[in-house]
Amino acid sequence: MYTNIVTDYEEGDDMKEDSTQSQYTILAVDDQELNLAILEDYLVPLGYRVIKARNGREALAQIESARPDLVLLDIMMPEIDGYEVCRRVKENPESRDIPVVMVTSLEGTEDMVKALESGADEFLTKPVNDIEIRARVKSLLKKKTLNDQLKSAYSHINNLTLFAENKLAELSSETFSGEEANKHLIERLLRISVDDTTSPTHILLGKGTGEYMAKGRLYSYEDGRAKMRRVSGRAEGILGYAEKYPDQEIGLTECNSRICRGDECNTYLGEDITNQIGVINNFIICNSKKADSLVAAFNYGKEVTPNDADTLRSFLLLYNVFTTISGQMDEIDGAFKYLVTALARAAEANDEETGNHIVRVNEYSKILAEEMKMPSDFTRDIGFFAQMHDVGKIHIHISLLRKPGGLTDEEAKMVRDHTVYGSMILGEEPRLKMARDIALCHQERYDGSGYPRGLKGDEIPISGRIVALADVYDALRSKRSYKPAFPHKRSVEIITKGDVRTLPQHFDPKVLEAFIKREKEFESIYQSLTDENHAPS
Repeated sequence: MYTNIVTDYEEGDDMKEDSTQSQYTILAVDDQELNLAILEDYLVPLGYRVIKARNGREALAQIESARPDLVLLDIMMPEIDGYEVCRRVKENPESRDIPVVMVTSLEGTEDMVKALESGADEFLTKPVNDIEIRARVKSLLKKKTLNDQLKSAYSHINNLTLFAENKLAELSSETFSGEEANKHLIERLLRISVDDTTSPTHILLGKGTGEYMAKGRLYSYEDGRAKMRRVSGRAEGILGYAEKYPDQEIGLTECNSRICRGDECNTYLGEDITNQIGVINNFIICNSKKADSLVAAFNYGKEVTPNDADTLRSFLLLYNVFTTISGQMDEIDGAFKYLVTALARAAEANDEETGNHIVRVNEYSKILAEEMKMPSDFTRDIGFFAQMHDVGKIHIHISLLRKPGGLTDEEAKMVRDHTVYGSMILGEEPRLKMARDIALCHQERYDGSGYPRGLKGDEIPISGRIVALADVYDALRSKRSYKPAFPHKRSVEIITKGDVRTLPQHFDPKVLEAFIKREKEFESIYQSLTDENHAPS
């Protein structure tokens, strides 16, 4: 059951039918109908498809449209002779790998040399011996098949490698997703058209122990993208290529049966898997015991080879690399977010008791960004970094932050400096740029009456303009030393109509419009994220 795609040619075996010959198309070119009929009589019984051309121009047209696997080419023909046809075939990158056999009555050494110089792969003289031409044809098709296999494997591996290089070059914890990278990796291996015979129709990825898989994901290419279905059950098999990689814990199983349900070839595939795929043929299973992972590729459009297995092995290696990197980056990202939140909490600890103030400001800001149709990454980031708006208060003495009554002008200036301190704390780290803009600019006002720099309008970063309104809303809802906690209705009225401290012109009109549309959600967030002791009556 585990067979190679090419059957070796043995002496005396020239009349034996090769199970793969039916896939080969041979173009016979000669201006004599009798010669074409003889070639057809020799080759058709062996299962080859023979197409014909009667002159050089017709031959070139057939090569371009039919893409034959081999050309039997006469030299002396009208219009364009065989030398010129062969030269054009070999100069064209699309056809240069098609073997060309010159078949002619010319016998001189000069003619043979000229044929070889034009790019011919073989040279036969008429009358052609049937045994000889069958042997030459079979040998050249074997070489072409092996060359096509190598080119296909190289193309797949090179495609996977280039994708991996580009993906790793743009690597960052903010944008990299192992799951998304692996999805694109899978799309580069799946068959995307019926004409593609070098790729599988389905790819199975799973976790397991050695050669055994319990659960996994099955991918196929549908509607211009890789579609995923979850499957469960076993997928195990003979490790037919394990000895190829003695230093690596990789095992490969190949099956070249015409139709196979798995158990027919010492490989077992669970019922859920076979039901999802349907008829199964020409598949490879690759197991990485060390990484505890498995990949299987089903329904190649041809028999599979060790080259296909090597491609799948490279795919599994890259898949495991992306998965490992993604996991490590998730850990780093988790630690980063934990430290950012811890710093925000530390700053809040010195301020007046405000419950989950920083969490609520995050949520308010995210809602405003969504309503304003900001990009998804901006919305995601502001929903996290808004909590850094008061991080500079770490530098402000607790006695000022909790002082009952009013502040002197000097004390008020010291408190206002928390915006500058926040910017200094966050520094020039690129990933903290939004947090730095928010910390520095969330007290600026759209009309230019804010601090620390008196910025006006679009001079204020949009993140600062959004958090400014979110922070004011939560401040109005919360009890402070200088004011009581206001209910939602009164807070909305102050923001939209104004009072002695807050005016509508303090806010970006677009941000204010977004708030008016979503103010009910602000109320829900405040209620859900506020202890009863802090909620206004």
